[in-house]
Amino acid sequence: MIVAERKKQILKIIQKNQFISLQELKKVTKTSLSTVRRDLDILAADGLVRRVHGGVEWIEPSRGSLPVSERLSLYQATKQKIAQRAAQQLQGGEIIFLDAGTTTGELIPYLADKKPAVTVVTNSVHHAAQLSDLMIPVMIIGGQVKQTTDAVIGAAAVNQINHMVFNVSFVGADGLSVEFGLTTPDLEEAAIKKAVVERSQVSYVLADNSKIGTAAFAKAVDLERVVLVTSSLTNQQWQVLSQAMTVIDAEENK
Repeated sequence: MIVAERKKQILKIIQKNQFISLQELKKVTKTSLSTVRRDLDILAADGLVRRVHGGVEWIEPSRGSLPVSERLSLYQATKQKIAQRAAQQLQGGEIIFLDAGTTTGELIPYLADKKPAVTVVTNSVHHAAQLSDLMIPVMIIGGQVKQTTDAVIGAAAVNQINHMVFNVSFVGADGLSVEFGLTTPDLEEAAIKKAVVERSQVSYVLADNSKIGTAAFAKAVDLERVVLVTSSLTNQQWQVLSQAMTVIDAEENK
């Protein structure tokens, strides 16, 4: 079963049951626990489901009564729009860092046409494979691989990043707020993001408006350290964020 079909199946099961355990999802999808966890992390990051102790629960859609397939397509389209706008910030020939994550991953197809070619450093096993398939020069950071996200983390990874300099970096976030900055659920992933931003001439954070005004467990950096590329901000969100950081709206023309 391909990834998109499996995600739709998982969402339909969760919607029907409202709550389901990881073990039950493993049986129904006939996949490994690590695959189930990875899919759920992506769906949770998109605001489609909520991870809770022992399993996962359904989140009622806030964008009307959209069916599962339309909810997935909506989030995918938003991420692609943000990624395309972010890619427009590149001239070609840069050394860039591409953070692990689904929204940053949407950048990859837009990098293939850059002339001269960009060189990409990443801490994502998944991104590295995609970049290599597209013949884009890529270097992967070494260290411990977090199974749920395929992200390389840990002290060894941070140490390597601290010996590099990037023209541009693109990072993801689970939360963005003026009070708490750029946040993520994992302390070690936060350490990676912090190191990357500190070693970059300019850093862009790619995030949809569902992440705005929220905070996860671990802080990476203050908002003033990054440029936000986002979409569909409310007037209030725009007013608050634009006082703390530079904001690029993916809906606006280049």
